[in-house]
Amino acid sequence: MPKPEVGCDSLQDVFIDNVFHGTGKEAWKLTTAISGAHTLGSAKTFNSGYEGSWSDPEDQGVFNNGYFKSLLLKGWMP
Repeated sequence: MPKPEVGCDSLQDVFIDNVFHGTGKEAWKLTTAISGAHTLGSAKTFNSGYEGSWSDPEDQGVFNNGYFKSLLLKGWMP
């Protein structure tokens, strides 16, 4: 699992280097897409050390860009 405290370097280590095995734009597009699945999920302390939904309650369960908006507008923290 990527470590959120490390940011894009951790995404690169996990997804670009070890899952998609690429360095081009396509590998980053796939990494962005798989990160977007957080729109539908939530964190569990026993899996990641974080607890809670990735999206606002009204967006939870709706596949949209709410997760990415939250990253830009709200930031990231435990």
